[in-house]
Amino acid sequence: MKIFASGTVAILVSFVLIGVGFSGDSSSDDKQASKEVSNDAEEPEETEEEQANITKEQYENVQIGATQNQIKKELGEVTEDNIIQSKGRTMWSYSDDNFGLAYIYFSNKDKKVVLKSELGLLSENSNTETSKDGTVDLNDWKVQVKDIAGSDKSETEKFDEVSKLAMEYSLTDQELKEFEDYIVNEYKTNNYLKDIHNDEYMLTNIFKSTAIDEHYSSSTPIKEFAFDFLQNTKYTYRGAEVVGSQFVLANEKQMNDSLALMK
Repeated sequence: MKIFASGTVAILVSFVLIGVGFSGDSSSDDKQASKEVSNDAEEPEETEEEQANITKEQYENVQIGATQNQIKKELGEVTEDNIIQSKGRTMWSYSDDNFGLAYIYFSNKDKKVVLKSELGLLSENSNTETSKDGTVDLNDWKVQVKDIAGSDKSETEKFDEVSKLAMEYSLTDQELKEFEDYIVNEYKTNNYLKDIHNDEYMLTNIFKSTAIDEHYSSSTPIKEFAFDFLQNTKYTYRGAEVVGSQFVLANEKQMNDSLALMK
């Protein structure tokens, strides 16, 4: 009987220990699962901030001199990615549903609008810029050349700006023909170097001859003529050469050769 009782006690103790073991593991697993659920719940959900949209009407209503608070109220907030700081100015950018873009520039001094510009917002190919001096159509090269000519910059700086403008300009077939006829006529009538201190005239000639030269990918008589026309125009305008110099005369000989090939 004693042996039986001892065996029974041993068996009971074993079951108790096994039960405790299972109970401990289960509690640990439950705690771990609870901790994982808790951690998941604590992670904040990522939200994507949308850029404020703008309509044609809203853009047209933006006034030069308006404050940042007024623009924010009318057009909404912009994300940090759409705010650009530059020397003396801050730019906010907006877009419409048709990929039109708008840029509002504020003075860093008084936080007021000093400039606004748009690309494809007012119409399909529109590209305008508005300041206190009015609105400029950036697709109109004549307006831009005139503005550059009237600036206080040096002849070299003006030349650089007009050259860049011409290199980025896409000529229509009609413009190409008009530009070609124009520079040939100005040369034949001996007008092209008569008034080298007339900024607008000289810069117009620089624009047209550069646009022609850039238009042709391979050598043609008119391309060669435009290149030599440009060389004489830009160097005399910038004061690097004088009218009648050996450099100018050599280019004019090449221009005459090109004209002969065009006949």
